[in-house]
Amino acid sequence: KPHPALPSTHRADGTEAPMITLANMSAVRARCGAAALPARASTSACTMTTRRASPSSASSRSPRRAATLPCRVVTDPMSSFDLDLVSGSFDGYGSIDVDRPDQRRAVVERDTGDSLRRTIAGMGGTQIIDARQFVSTDKQRLLCGSLFASCFGLVLRGCAGVEMDGNDPNQWAILVASMAAAYVLADAGTGIFHWSVDNYGTKNTPVLGNIIDAFQGHHKYPWTITKRQFANNVHVTCPAVMCVTVPLLCCPGLDQNVSASMGVFCAAVVLSQQFHAWSHMKPSTLPPVVVKAQEMGVLISRKGHGAHHKPPFRGNYCIVSGLWNGVLDGNGVFTKAEKAIYKHTGVAPRCWSDNDDFAVQEEAPEGWGDGIL
Repeated sequence: KPHPALPSTHRADGTEAPMITLANMSAVRARCGAAALPARASTSACTMTTRRASPSSASSRSPRRAATLPCRVVTDPMSSFDLDLVSGSFDGYGSIDVDRPDQRRAVVERDTGDSLRRTIAGMGGTQIIDARQFVSTDKQRLLCGSLFASCFGLVLRGCAGVEMDGNDPNQWAILVASMAAAYVLADAGTGIFHWSVDNYGTKNTPVLGNIIDAFQGHHKYPWTITKRQFANNVHVTCPAVMCVTVPLLCCPGLDQNVSASMGVFCAAVVLSQQFHAWSHMKPSTLPPVVVKAQEMGVLISRKGHGAHHKPPFRGNYCIVSGLWNGVLDGNGVFTKAEKAIYKHTGVAPRCWSDNDDFAVQEEAPEGWGDGIL
């Protein structure tokens, strides 16, 4: 019969057997004898032998048959655990072997992907429903007028310089070539800027935060750019560009070719937002001259820019003529820059996201803006 001081467990035949633990070991030693318990007990079953004694003296007792008391000794599983032996093989990264580049890369890619998805999901704002927010205001018209006046002033200053130098035909040719080159370079400039705000920063970024968030919103609701009136659409970049054009106008001794080319460059950068809007519109809704310019490659076409609007919105960033898209993307310029930035800062661009379920609303709601726009 199990000792009442010992907790019991059950044998396979249903009868009870005492459970010996470290806590009640002293009781077992008192009853079974110290020899019954080795210095380090094992988790295997053991058999303890006890003898029943009669109340009479030991000399008058007759030996009785030994009774067996099956039991199970339970020890602390950590009692034989040597931390010194395993500390060398313990990896603080859990199941990740930090010496294996493939595992490190997999973890980085997983964490980076999760972070990018959370960032993208939190950007772009909500869809603008009030059509009155797409109507140009007097302030927006004033900003645009001031900007384009400064750009025209720079071009006019360059032309005046050629005329004052003797009206040499060669000088005129150089002036026109410099303005054409400025227009081509403006396409590359918009591509670099578009790439940067598409992939880096958040709506909380100083100065550019609203523009960054607006570009993400454009990915979600690309139709909105087609509904904005001209000044409402292009005024956003005017203040920043005027910080270049106005000081140049006031700069004495400015070279005539530099003056004219900067006027064209700055105007093209601001107008790129309207060229961008036209690339989202159906040809049937555009003036014939715009459609012809798109076909000739002078302006970014609907097909050329449409290649950018596919998740994760990688490549085809240039939005003046699109001429530089093939050069920049074909030579992996942005890809190399992204890898270099990630290597030195650990910041991944948003175009590395694998989120292909990005919800895009291509068309405006039926009847949206009627009577207002």
